[in-house]
Parts: sequence; structure tokens; C-alpha cells
Amino acid sequence: MADIKQDLLGLEYSSSFTLQGIQEADIDLELPPVTAGLATVYGTVTDGAAPLADATVKLFDSTGTPFQHTLTDANGQYTLSDVPAGTYTISAVKDGYLLSDGLGVTLASGDTTLMNLACTADATLTLGAIAGVLTTTSGTTVTPLAGAKITLKDSNDTTVAATYSAADGEFLFYDVADGVYTLLASAEGYLTSAPMAVTITGGSLANVTMTLAADIRTYNGTVSGIIRDQNGTAVAGCFVGLYQITGTGATAVERLIAVTKTNAEGKYLFGGVIGGQYLVKAKLER
Repeated sequence: MADIKQDLLGLEYSSSFTLQGIQEADIDLELPPVTAGLATVYGTVTDGAAPLADATVKLFDSTGTPFQHTLTDANGQYTLSDVPAGTYTISAVKDGYLLSDGLGVTLASGDTTLMNLACTADATLTLGAIAGVLTTTSGTTVTPLAGAKITLKDSNDTTVAATYSAADGEFLFYDVADGVYTLLASAEGYLTSAPMAVTITGGSLANVTMTLAADIRTYNGTVSGIIRDQNGTAVAGCFVGLYQITGTGATAVERLIAVTKTNAEGKYLFGGVIGGQYLVKAKLER
């Protein structure tokens, strides 16, 4: 193979000029040196046989940091120019295809290196996906809801997948075949969401937002305990009062809001207690 010619001095040009009759033109040019240390990588991206047009080809440096990228032309060919000398990895990808195995290459100053790449088709990449965010609302404040269960059902009302919302309320279903689906969200202390219909066609990507409302019947706390006497014996039939405290310091006010009595085991329970500050008082009369 013949040596590839390399530029030593770059192309330079003069200003335009007019020459008439027997005039003499004296045109001097100063050629700049070509920047040293730049290389070129070129090649073809195929599916193993046929070239792939509009594939993305990306060059990563020795630390794995993206350095440069380009797209293949109609013949699956690409060129990455002005690459400094060094060690790199190159890969290619296209919609419907897996990212190609990375090929390593070490480039010296002025190299022009052939790197052909192959991408493998993956049928699952032509399927759809459903990405969503689950939120809850308190007054005018909308916040993400984490840990909620999201269920995906098909048109026959059969559950095909289930997942849980992340800390930021996000959830995702992928490899979803074309069809009509229903999404349901549920979480402890919240009303189950109304069914949300989602249609996937041609491997489409659906983005949805779902909202759960707090269930005021269950989205409350409980206060419970055991009342014992000085000997540690459980006290049955003991009066127990739940007091809510409002205000602070000298202005604090205690207000009795619920009463009950202990059972045979000395246990008591208050349900449906909303957020706030409380204390419990108990006594037993003859």
C-alpha cells in the first residue's frame, strides 16, 4: 500500500487582483504550517452485511468521555477529522439497532485509520414504551409521589406488568407491544386512580402524568398504647383521653378531642388522628 500523502504547509490564497496589458503582477504568499498531531478515522457502518445510513458514530477518549460524533451518509460511510493523537474507542448506533461493540484504536500524529463498525438489529427496540410521573396535590402544591404501585393492563383487563414510582414520582414500562392499555396507580393512604387509557401504535413512546388524591379516611395516624398501674399490671376499663395541643410555650392550649377506655389487656387505640401535636391522659375512678 502506498504511503498516504500528508500536508506539510496549509493552503493559502491571495487577494484578487486585475491585470491589464503588459503589466507585471508580483504575488507573494506565506503558507502556514499544518497543525501537527491531528488524525482522521473513517469507515462504514453495516448491519453485518448492508450499510446503515444515518447511524450515529461516536468517538470516546481513553477515559470514556465523548469526544466527537457524526452521522453516516446514504452509503453508511463516515469520517471523523481533526482528532488529536491518542487512544480512543469508537461505536455506532441506529434506531432499532443495539450499540455496536466498541473498537479501540490508538492514533498517531497525522494517521488516517479505517474502522468499520457493525450494529445488530433488535426487534424489542421497535416496541413502545410508557413513561410517566405520579404526583399528589395538597392545596395548590403538586409534589411527586414515591413508592406507589402502577399496574399496566391490556385490553382484556389482564395485568401485563407492574412497577413502583421512584423518589421523583417517575415510572416506566418498556418493550410494550402495540395495543390499547390501562394504567392504574395505588398507594397506601391514597384513593386509587381512575383508569388511564394509553395506546401504543408503531412502537410509539407515550408520556403520561397521573395524580393520586389523599384518602382522608385512611391518610391519618393512630395513637395507641397500654395503661398499667404502679405494679406494671394492665388496667382494664381505664379512661383515656386524647388532647390536641395548639400554640407554643405560655400560649399553648390543650383541647380534649377524643376519649376511649382500655380493653381487658389495658390497651387503647385512637384512629383517624390528623397531623398535629398531641398528648394522652388517663385515669381510673372507683
